[in-house]
Amino acid sequence: MSGDIVFFDLPGKNAEKTAHFWETLFGWKFKEGNFSGYSMIEGSSPMGGSAHGDEADFLTVYFSVDSLDSALEKVRELGGKVEEPVKIPAGRFANCADDQGVRFSLFEAGQH
Repeated sequence: MSGDIVFFDLPGKNAEKTAHFWETLFGWKFKEGNFSGYSMIEGSSPMGGSAHGDEADFLTVYFSVDSLDSALEKVRELGGKVEEPVKIPAGRFANCADDQGVRFSLFEAGQH
């Protein structure tokens, strides 16, 4: 399990205002993502995305793991909580919380 941050989700209550703020601050470019209502962020490191109309007021970071199933089992053993894994073209991820309620996500890259 590497634990490197490999992706982040930046919420955007208003997609145009979100893009304007972050493009002006960092020079990032927002382009339509793989599905409607989601933008990919170009120029960020690590790569990021933004869900349009997302009311959250916090970023979500995705940590890389070799085996999502093993990592989720470990989160549970440590007293954390896990949501059902989601399959996407790049692999699988699951939203989690540690034993104090701090939210994060784990990501396993798909086999290419």
